[in-house]
Amino acid sequence: MLRQAGFVLYLRILKTNMKKQLTALLALGIICLAGCTNKNRSEEIKNYSYQEKSAVLNEKIKLKVGDWVQEGTVCYGLVTLVNIDREVLKGAPVKSKIMVFSADSIKMKALETVNLSPVKGCKKMGISRGETWWETEGELFKTKEEANVYLKGKGWLE
Repeated sequence: MLRQAGFVLYLRILKTNMKKQLTALLALGIICLAGCTNKNRSEEIKNYSYQEKSAVLNEKIKLKVGDWVQEGTVCYGLVTLVNIDREVLKGAPVKSKIMVFSADSIKMKALETVNLSPVKGCKKMGISRGETWWETEGELFKTKEEANVYLKGKGWLE
């Protein structure tokens, strides 16, 4: 009788373990099937290409800079030092490249480092090579001399 009870208990444990194993096997099968359907999506992602749209500049900036401004053009922008009241104290031209247009600004990338005010304890007061900014005023110049004349006229050149 004791032997029969042990055998019945063994069968119950075996039956419970089989249910757990079957459930685990079904879950694994569902995951595998779901993974197979994602194969097409990875092909879509691999073949996807993004076409960047370049916007047209608004008239205010277009009139200020002229028709010579195009994406990829190397020109001179301005980096300025302003005080807490947003008054420009001084400025300098920075060689830069036009990256992309948006409707109301031009994305620029600095091709050189310009430090406006070397101060002890202050690491940077200007712009470093590779930094980008959005030019919203349209203060772009074909040559460094043109930029210096503009800065001198505003009283911002040292």
